[in-house]
Amino acid sequence: MADSQLPLVITVDRSKCCGYTLCAAEGPDVYTIDDAGYAVAPESVPLELEAQARRGAQACPAEAITVRRAEAGK
Repeated sequence: MADSQLPLVITVDRSKCCGYTLCAAEGPDVYTIDDAGYAVAPESVPLELEAQARRGAQACPAEAITVRRAEAGK
């Protein structure tokens, strides 16, 4: 499988998240906000949501969200 076809892995660093919710505004099908007001993301997202996942991460002023490709075979 080509790297560009591997699913995305999203990590939210809750120690950095400030609850701005811009991630959910830019990626509503990827990011949700928990009861405390912090970002929540699934461990991985399908390829068709890549643009939303990346926009949401880039919108985070605290840089609390990391988006990367899954490793092949894992």
